[in-house]
Formats: sequence, structure tokens, C-alpha cells
Amino acid sequence: MGDLIVSLQDERQIISEYLLKSSALDVSALQEAFTTFADQLTSVPDIQDHLMTLYHFREDLLNIKNLKAEAFKRTRVYEEINTLLLLNVARNVKSTTSSLWRQLSACADLLRSREELSLALTSHSYYIHIEELDPIAISNIQTHLDSGRDSLRSTIQYLETEKNVKQVDELNEVLIFFEELKASIVNQPRIEPTAANISRYLYTDVDWYAYLDKMRVVQKDLWVIVGSSGRQVVWVARRTLAIGVAILALVLLASPVMLLLLRHIAYTIQTFTHSIEQSTQKLIAEKQKSDLLLSRMLPLPVLRRLRAQRTVPAEAFDAVTIFFSDIVGFTNISASSTPMEVINMLNMLYRLFDEKITHYDVYKVETIGDAYMVVSGLPQRNGNRHASEIADMSLSLLRSLEGACVPHRPGAPLMIRAGVNTGPCVAGVVGTTMPRYCLFGDTINTASRMESTGEAMKIHISYTTKLALDEIGNYEFQTRGPVNIAGKGCMETYWLVGKVGEFRSESPRGPQLQDYHNNLMELLIRT
Repeated sequence: MGDLIVSLQDERQIISEYLLKSSALDVSALQEAFTTFADQLTSVPDIQDHLMTLYHFREDLLNIKNLKAEAFKRTRVYEEINTLLLLNVARNVKSTTSSLWRQLSACADLLRSREELSLALTSHSYYIHIEELDPIAISNIQTHLDSGRDSLRSTIQYLETEKNVKQVDELNEVLIFFEELKASIVNQPRIEPTAANISRYLYTDVDWYAYLDKMRVVQKDLWVIVGSSGRQVVWVARRTLAIGVAILALVLLASPVMLLLLRHIAYTIQTFTHSIEQSTQKLIAEKQKSDLLLSRMLPLPVLRRLRAQRTVPAEAFDAVTIFFSDIVGFTNISASSTPMEVINMLNMLYRLFDEKITHYDVYKVETIGDAYMVVSGLPQRNGNRHASEIADMSLSLLRSLEGACVPHRPGAPLMIRAGVNTGPCVAGVVGTTMPRYCLFGDTINTASRMESTGEAMKIHISYTTKLALDEIGNYEFQTRGPVNIAGKGCMETYWLVGKVGEFRSESPRGPQLQDYHNNLMELLIRT
């Protein structure tokens, strides 16, 4: 494939010289160049889409006598084909696992460098011919020279590692040529597109072809080196195989004793492995229990930092949404119920809530008595979705409690109040014994006030939350009017009454409170 790329580069140079100069076309030489690697062209699947364009261009060159500079842009098909071939070469080099990868990488980079120099030559010739060597044209040529120079440097580095001194010296000369050529292109004045001027710039001032030929010679030398190295690798592999066969024969001769020893060793290893597996399974089970318990106490990002024995500094969040809820009349219910009945009721309610919130991007902060606190937007920021996540979750929780009753009092309805607020806050881990992930800020206080001043089975939201939901859209509100909030004064608040569209991953009502078992002792045994 390397010979194919070089052949296409040379073919492009011949065609470019014919199109941009007044010299006659050597049809037989061009036909020979066209047919040299015809079989290889058809065998590369990645370039089949470009072959028809290439064949048509070749036919026009051979059959149309006055095809000149206006057809120069059609030579771009060579660049497209060579780009695909170079990508194919790069993929093959990357897939190489033998010790030849440095030499193969040097060959691939040298091919790429020669391609860029060849493109710079054709572009330079074309721009001078049409008298448009403007800053844009110079920038285009510089881009090819820079890319070719980088690939050439990479080739030299690989060859220096392999200690190919001769090739390194020759390529260093080419590298100096790249630098001088770039400087001459930048300072080159615009010229008249005469045959003499074009010839002067192509052959006298900058001897492009000599360095392209030098790169071709180095490329062939590298292929010879790679072939020799490949044969050496094969020889080493065969020697290794022969040694392995000899060792195998020796082992077979000593097999009776070795079989007895191996049998004893295998039995010992099997016993030891079984013991290790049992111990490992026990450790994994205990670790999973510990991880599960810790993950329910602290957020995963915080937990990872603590495991890495790093401090967990407090973090400020510009915008989060806080949710508070409590049970309406919980004090009266508790006063007239046994402790076990209260615990069963709270356990059923919180199991329902915990299952519900898993469908949303929220984090459960804590539960204190009948109070349930959830936040969205921390510890992982989620853009402006925190308000909609809490709103959808709140509506889902209320839907799940429609028609619910106190478990040990079927005639007494079980209702909650909900309050939501949006704003900034600070979060961090507090304490070393039973550490807690706590939130601080006026946003939390306001959310708590929204809950305490709310009404049964309603979601009481602040003005900031309404603004955040208005940006998202599809939510329905009712104005409650000004409400006197302790510590805040008079505030304009709203009821969140619904959302246009279905809730995610739920049936029309979703799981209900009565779906959860109310026997606490059985629950503890199952857990």
C-alpha cells in the first residue's frame, strides 16, 4: 500500500506539471503510471467511491488535448484517495502488537510527510500559475508544510529510537528544507505566470523534486529495514517455538513424576482457591452491605472523597430546589396511637416516598419524625432541571396518597403538606461520628416555611420556584396571594396544581400507600 501511495503522489505531480506548463504529455508514460497499481486500487474497499472520478479524469487527460489549468482542481481526487489510504495504513500500524511498531510508524509518518510536501508543491504551482499567491493561498501552502514537517519530525524521532543514523541524517536535511521552504513561501513576491517564472520557482529557487526523491529513497530503505526486521521477528518466533517443542519433549519424558507432582499441586491449589473464593465472597458481601449503608447516609461523590481519605470541603450551589413535607395532624395521630403503629405508618409512607424519588434526579437529605426533605441540583449539578425534577416528584407523591388512610385507622385520611423553594445554598459534611450531609442557607428556611404555611394535599411553592418552572413550561399554577412568612415578611406564593402530559415511568396513578406491607417486624426480618 505504501508503493501505491507513492505512485499516486508521483502521478499527481506528472499531471500537475502537464496542466500548468506548456510541455507535451507523454501518453505512454502516463498510461504506464495509470496501470502500475490498478489491481491494488480495486482491492482497497475504502476508496471505491472515488475510483470512478479518478478513471474519468484519467480518460479526459488521455483523450482531450487542450485540457489545461481549468482542470487542475480535479487532481483533488488524488488527495482524497491518498487520505483514505493513509488512514488505512495508520489503522494497520495501530493494530500491530509486535516490536516492529516503531519502524512501521516511521514509514506511515514519512508517507504522510511526503504527501503534504507533494500537496504543497502542487498548490504552489497552481497559485503561481493563476497569479493568486495571496495570503489565503500562502496559508494553505503553509498548512501543508506544517503538517508535513510535524510528520517528518515524528519519523525522525522513531528512527532515532531505532538508531537508523543514515536515514536520520537524510531526513534532517529534508527537515531543514521544510523550514527554509516555508520561509521562502512567506516572503515570495507575486509573479507573472510565464513559463520561465514558473520553471524558476519549481526547479531553481526551491528544488522540490529533489527532496521528494530523497524522501522516496529513504522510504524504500525503511521498507527494506522493516522487511529485514520482520524476518528477524519470524526467526525469533521460530526459535522460540523450537525451544518450546524441546522443552515439551523433555517434559513428556519426565511426565510420570511430573504428573504425580502436578496432581498434588492441583489439589492443593484447588483447595486453597476454594478457600479464597469463600473468603472473597464473604468480604464482597460485607463490603456491599457497608457500601449500601454508607450510600444511604452520604452522597456517592462525597463518599468517594472520604474513601480516598480526602477532606470534603463545603460547596456553594447557585441554584437548587428544596422540598419539605410533613403529615397533617401527625401530633394528634401520634398521641392516640401506639409507638409501633406510628413506626409502621411512617415506615410505609417513607418506603413509598423512597421508591417514588428513585425515578427523579433528586437526593434525599433526611427525615426527622414526619418531616421528609429532598433536594435537586446537588451534590451533582443538573443545570436548570432541578425545579422540574422536584415539581414532578411532588406531584407524583401527592398522586400516590390520593385516598390513602392511616394504616391502623382505616377511616382517618392520611394527608401531607408540601413546600418547595428555589435558590442558592451551601452543602457539606458535618461531624465525624455519624457524619451528616447538611444544607445551609435561607433557601432551606424558606422551603420549610412554604411547607408549614401550606395546606393539606397541596404543593406550596415560592415565587422563585414558579419563575424557574415558567422557564421550563407545561406546569399549572394557582395564585395563593400574599402570605406572611415568619422571618421573611409578606411573600407572593402559589399552588402547583399539575403538569401538562403524563408522568415518567408510572401508571396513571403509580404505586399507592396500601401497596406497601405494614408489618414492621416482618420488614426488618426480610431486610
